[in-house]
Amino acid sequence: MMEIMKNNRSANFAKRYSTTRRQSDLDSLLNQMPPAFESFFIEEPKLLFAGNFTGVDPKVGIEQYGPFSKSKPIIRIGIIGSGDGINTFRAYLDNARRPIRPGLNARGKHYDPLVIPDFPGVDEVTAFRTNFVTDTSLQRSIPEKRFEIAVKSDNVTAKLRNVIELVIKELEVLADSEPEPDVVVVIMPPIVERECAGVGTAFRNTKLILTPPQRFERKLLKRRHKTGQEFFPFDFSDASVDGEQGYWNFHHALKAHAMKFDLPTQLVWEGRLGQGRTQDPASVAWNLFTALYYKAGNIPWQLQHISPNTCYVGISFYKESPLGGAGMQTSLAQVFSGAGEGLVLKGGRAIVDKKRDLQPHLDDQGAERLLQQAIALYEQHNHNKPSRVVVHKTSRYWPEELSGFKRALEDIYLYDFLTLEKLDARFMRIAKEPPIRGTVIALAHRHYAVYTVGYIPYFRAYPGMRIPIPLEIVEHHGDSPAEQICRELIALTKVNWNSCAFASSEPITIQFARTVGRILTEMPMGVPPQTKYKFYM
Repeated sequence: MMEIMKNNRSANFAKRYSTTRRQSDLDSLLNQMPPAFESFFIEEPKLLFAGNFTGVDPKVGIEQYGPFSKSKPIIRIGIIGSGDGINTFRAYLDNARRPIRPGLNARGKHYDPLVIPDFPGVDEVTAFRTNFVTDTSLQRSIPEKRFEIAVKSDNVTAKLRNVIELVIKELEVLADSEPEPDVVVVIMPPIVERECAGVGTAFRNTKLILTPPQRFERKLLKRRHKTGQEFFPFDFSDASVDGEQGYWNFHHALKAHAMKFDLPTQLVWEGRLGQGRTQDPASVAWNLFTALYYKAGNIPWQLQHISPNTCYVGISFYKESPLGGAGMQTSLAQVFSGAGEGLVLKGGRAIVDKKRDLQPHLDDQGAERLLQQAIALYEQHNHNKPSRVVVHKTSRYWPEELSGFKRALEDIYLYDFLTLEKLDARFMRIAKEPPIRGTVIALAHRHYAVYTVGYIPYFRAYPGMRIPIPLEIVEHHGDSPAEQICRELIALTKVNWNSCAFASSEPITIQFARTVGRILTEMPMGVPPQTKYKFYM
């Protein structure tokens, strides 16, 4: 049983109250107890590693057993950067063959080795059980002077575009090499980080200035709104003056423009290599090599138990640009089977009806078409049709959306449609530590608070700095029991292969769908979006 805690002064107040009021009034006051809620607990989901050995911590599992999918003996790393940047990353690869320790925390003390373990080093018998190698044929050097010239412009859009064009030219060369690299590290010098890394908020309140052709094309978009046609309104590659679209964020623009070469990339800032702003050196190494291993076409770990033959769909929305007056949002879906990597699907136009709410939604036909495409994509990659579909969304379901989704299911009778939000309330546990990760609190019928973050018994600690905020299941349409949908929710926080973290605060469905949307905002004309998530991370 969980209770909301109230101020202890109420007891003292009751004593004073009894001296001036009738006993019956006091009894009435004391009967107004804090509301009580039923709760249950979800055990920490287990992960599968090499040999089908299990564990709950990705770092421990990879070190002890090795990753789930066996990689080829070497992973070929391409490198693009300045001469100094390439040398720095090559030296880092060599150093990473030996253990990397976390060092001391901000208070000058050693980290808890269970929460922040050493990175054991990486080679054919340690950690990922493969060698990450590079050679001169996989390295493309860009003179430092060219970076300095590229960021000289006062126009932040031009800065981003100039640097990305330098990188894309070299990426094209690597894509034509034989054999091509498995993954490309783009290591950017300090001057690019200083001038470009923080770009992304400068345009938020900028008024979008459209040329007459662009205004005409915007009118055409509005007319075609209900058709669900997939195209972007402007060619980002020609942006050259303030207010034009494209190049809003360095990471997102790089991913979008690199997509046509079918080579996954890893962005690294030279000045932070080996020591992140908020991470210790060991955690930086764990996260970097996990991402490189995954982007090279391997699976670091899998969930041991997930509902079989279930298609998990994350639906999010994104704007055509981050500008205040940007056009209508577009929906996208992230499809997961629970056993394989995510697949990206771009949907049709979304609707924002300010009279009903301020959130984007799909109309009847748009919802039907999107879920039909998601099911077809699942069937294409898994060679069978799902027997159950689970949809995670961050906005409420309009009746039209529910009607369209249900029609798309056809002969699939099992489904669960969930709306997930952050809960604007806090629960306290009668203990020194916050609620345990995996705690589920029933707020009302089909309405739950799910602690995806919190005290972790495995660590004997809460590895956070603030009061944990639970996810809220605001809506649930479907027949699966609460324990099942909450167990799946917790499990899907443990398959973010962009890092080696114990878990994320959100399920992979919502987290990756949102990230993908930010990159699709930057997509240039004529470049079809990749369907695999490794090109977006």
